[in-house]
Amino acid sequence: MRILIQAVVLVGIAFLPLRVGRAAGSPGWHPAIIGAREYVPIEEFCRFYGLSASEPALGEIHLSGGAGTVEGKQGSPYVYIDGIRHALSFPLLEKDGRWYVSRTDLSCLFDPVFRPWRVPVRSSFRGVVIDPGHGGHDKGARSRNGRYEKEYALDTARRLGTILRAKGIPVVFTRTSDLFVPLEERVRIAQEHPDYVFVSLHYNQSEPSGHGVETYCLAPRGAPSSNNGIWVRRVDYLPLPGNGNDLLNTLLAHDIHLELVRLRPDDPEMDRGFRRARFVVLRDNPLPGVLVEGGFLSDPVDSAWVDQPGYRQQLAAAVARGLERFFQATNGRTSPSHALRALPAD
Repeated sequence: MRILIQAVVLVGIAFLPLRVGRAAGSPGWHPAIIGAREYVPIEEFCRFYGLSASEPALGEIHLSGGAGTVEGKQGSPYVYIDGIRHALSFPLLEKDGRWYVSRTDLSCLFDPVFRPWRVPVRSSFRGVVIDPGHGGHDKGARSRNGRYEKEYALDTARRLGTILRAKGIPVVFTRTSDLFVPLEERVRIAQEHPDYVFVSLHYNQSEPSGHGVETYCLAPRGAPSSNNGIWVRRVDYLPLPGNGNDLLNTLLAHDIHLELVRLRPDDPEMDRGFRRARFVVLRDNPLPGVLVEGGFLSDPVDSAWVDQPGYRQQLAAAVARGLERFFQATNGRTSPSHALRALPAD
């Protein structure tokens, strides 16, 4: 079976130069153009990261090695990296018996996760802008017991702030009370703290109800948001302030999501995935940023958990652990930024 991917090609969009790298024992990268999009053969991907591929069966692929494990299905918008669900910008592709991974996912998903020490860091990060979602007349989702997302988000934010301050990490809040704060004001607050990272805290709602936690970061330029499938719109090619931190965004979201899904290890549906979106607070934000959805208030199981102060404390602690992982991976070193979607060089 072959995957047919609809590609949007815009006249005048100049892609940045491709850096073809070479690892020990590797003949280098040989990207293929398939459907007007660049892909890398899976055998080169495996060679570079020291992975071995088991024989694909029924449209599935399983990779394992020193870098970790990758499990994916042909046409699926997700892969599991070390057992954790991650949204792809474009599905894995099989063509003429060969598997391919998109260049965007190689550079903006797999490389930051597998080699966090290679993510370019312009300056050290010392604090966190905590953004409790909603507020005031903007109540957000309504829980099954009648309470609103804005209350839970603010309570979780306060708990996160207390934990971080106890660890010596400075924090700034976009709101500290039941106050409506426009999205643009939240971004402005972030802009005033260039050596911080940004975490927006929310709880979810859907009909029919979903279940579990999600962690969002900004979609790379030229890639769709996770909820838009594989369809790339014209606006997805626009350069956004947040895309200057694509690799840091990925690393931050991965580190936090890794901790969140461990909160309820007996719940097989807890992991809704690391995802991509163009929310205003991520899109226009100059800081590395994520948006956390801590559970579905429309779901009876999630709602019962979120209503417990002890669980919100655990969730805040999980976010704090993810932030610590990120700070440990990035602080104490700086490196020049490199071109968006450039292939790993070594």
